[in-house]
Amino acid sequence: MAEIPNNLTKKNLEELLKSTLDAEGNNIEDFSVRYLTKPGDNYGSTMLAVDVTLTPDSRTLPLVAKMPHKKEIDVYLLVRPAFERIQKENDVPEDKYLDVLPMCYGTRISSEGDSGPVDETSVILQENLKTQGFECGDRFIGLNLAHCRLVVDKLARFHATAVAMKIKNPEEFKKTVFRAANPVVFDDLDIISVKPLENIPEYEATKERIDVAMLKSWKLYIASPKPPKEPFATITHLDLWTNNIMFQYGSSSCKNNPKSLRFVDFQGTRYDSPARDLLFFLYSSAELQVLSEQYDDLVRLYHDSFVDCLRILKCDTSPFSFAEFMKEIERSASLEIMHLAFMLPLYLSLAREDAIGTADITHEHFKNPPKFGKTYLARARKFMLDFACRNWI
Repeated sequence: MAEIPNNLTKKNLEELLKSTLDAEGNNIEDFSVRYLTKPGDNYGSTMLAVDVTLTPDSRTLPLVAKMPHKKEIDVYLLVRPAFERIQKENDVPEDKYLDVLPMCYGTRISSEGDSGPVDETSVILQENLKTQGFECGDRFIGLNLAHCRLVVDKLARFHATAVAMKIKNPEEFKKTVFRAANPVVFDDLDIISVKPLENIPEYEATKERIDVAMLKSWKLYIASPKPPKEPFATITHLDLWTNNIMFQYGSSSCKNNPKSLRFVDFQGTRYDSPARDLLFFLYSSAELQVLSEQYDDLVRLYHDSFVDCLRILKCDTSPFSFAEFMKEIERSASLEIMHLAFMLPLYLSLAREDAIGTADITHEHFKNPPKFGKTYLARARKFMLDFACRNWI
């Protein structure tokens, strides 16, 4: 496991928390740092639990420190307050209010300040959701219907809120949401290997179609990316799976029905089709039985929530018909074949006892995952056969 970064000093914390400390009349008395996640729990970045003791009342402020991408900083500093403003301006009722982003207490982009390039001193300080009872689901089991319905509803409202901003205040949208959603360029990424799929018995029957789809996906996403189709284009997470969603429950003894959630890890944020997030979430994270029996209902729920959010934010919903959204899904599926083939091996081929830490992951792990467990093979088989059956490949 990598060493804990030594750039979280008391002085640095005072600078990062200045606005909070000044507003509440506090000072930092002491702090402690430890790893927040176990090896294998989070593949995108190193996350640390930072407990800050404040004076004069010796209150503890539980935080998470994360070494982020610039895009993620923009999500917390620009998108979160922009979403709050448009909802308050339109009197969004409490039961429909979107609150899916953790609270951010401070950020630093680099040692040169906010104008410099991201370096090893960059950090986000945000609320520690675990101290409030939030937790991730089990990636080896998947999420049940109640979890999936909550995710799909909130995801639709997340996407639709950005679309409403684009419609009602395009200038603010460009300065906030669109800025945070600028794409990452993968100019050195080769065509993803389909080697993991070769472990599935039915692969040979669909090999030719998969190869064609993978090449098409690579051209569309990597070699010659094109702007997403309007009007559905919005901010997307593009890595929305079990480990990047944290759930809160009404009772610690009942984990079947979550009451709220938070989306985390926005390093891959992109201006793209919302259908990409929906497809990736369902095929990476839903229980396979849920995916088989409830797929159509979950897609309908997504669209209903998307349109409902636009209506609440006083936008014309006529361009966003269900038929048009189904076209979005068909277009997006050609990209998600590569996305799923790329990520599922890393997410699910590792046995719990063999999980590795973020700092130990190399590009080679994506090409040649260490192990192929039953969970990976079952999920990969499901997405491969579904995509073929639906004529997405």
